[in-house]
Amino acid sequence: MGDIRPEPGPVDTGQPAKPRPRSIRLIWAIGWAGAAIIISLGSAGIVGGMSRSPGDGSRPELTWAADLAVRPGLIAASTDLTRLSGEVDQLGQFGRDAIAALINRDTVRLNATISNGNSLVGTIASDTAAIRLKLGTLPGMATGDETSIGADLRRRYDAITVALATTADLRSSWLDFTSGSPVATALTKDLADHDTFAGQAVQLGSAAQYGRALTALAQAQAALASAASRRDALANTVDVTILTTWIDRNEAFDTAATALYRLLKASPRKVTPAIRTAFANLSLAKQNLPPDTRGLVVILGDLARGGLNQAVIAIEDAKGNLANAVALIAGTGPPPGP
Repeated sequence: MGDIRPEPGPVDTGQPAKPRPRSIRLIWAIGWAGAAIIISLGSAGIVGGMSRSPGDGSRPELTWAADLAVRPGLIAASTDLTRLSGEVDQLGQFGRDAIAALINRDTVRLNATISNGNSLVGTIASDTAAIRLKLGTLPGMATGDETSIGADLRRRYDAITVALATTADLRSSWLDFTSGSPVATALTKDLADHDTFAGQAVQLGSAAQYGRALTALAQAQAALASAASRRDALANTVDVTILTTWIDRNEAFDTAATALYRLLKASPRKVTPAIRTAFANLSLAKQNLPPDTRGLVVILGDLARGGLNQAVIAIEDAKGNLANAVALIAGTGPPPGP
């Protein structure tokens, strides 16, 4: 093998090393600064990537231009939704007024309220369609591409579409009530008419006008028979137990009063045993009458808890969805930079 000798190392002369020229130091400084910038940019990219939710798929740097174009339209929709919310709130008031009118047997107010509600649901439907049309023209919304705009704006847009879907359904809910309300409305009128005619009959009988009293009783009995027929039509949808009791007891009173007034008309000056019996039967029937109208309020309350209550519930749901959409839009600030 050859002779392997170690390479000579630096010789320590005992003198200090010469400093590097300034140009070399400047090159080193620039190099280190560049490396620091590259490292910081790389770290920022990693942090930015980690800051996004793994499942939201948000790429704001890609959707920035579309977000900028869509955002003003969503903000403008807030005004339209606020107006629509006011209309829905008014419809809710009409619903509550209709329930009160139904319970109070105020058929004039009930019919007027239903008419006003019918007009308002038409306005709500047309305004809902107009807002949908405006939203459909926003860039990227009608394409069906979920990634065309940012996830935040997409969430606001989806909240608006949910709210508009519920307002569009209000027409159906309200008309469902109004289509069934004629039976309830007619029933309240029948009961009110019966009370009016029966009261007139009692007054005429007390004044010994038995012929006119019998005429009024015939009208009362016709109204009660009509109420019974409508009761049968409602039996499949509501509990008519109290209503049946009410009708039966008033029918018993009408029958007893008719029997008495016929006897009195035939024998106006002489009280016969038959008249005494008929008078006793009328007194008993009168005692069995409901003492006040609380039972009737329960009856009409059962009727009101049908389609009208469902309409009011649908209205409240629509109000909540509209409020949620408006609140989300209110949080739409300026778009971040690309």
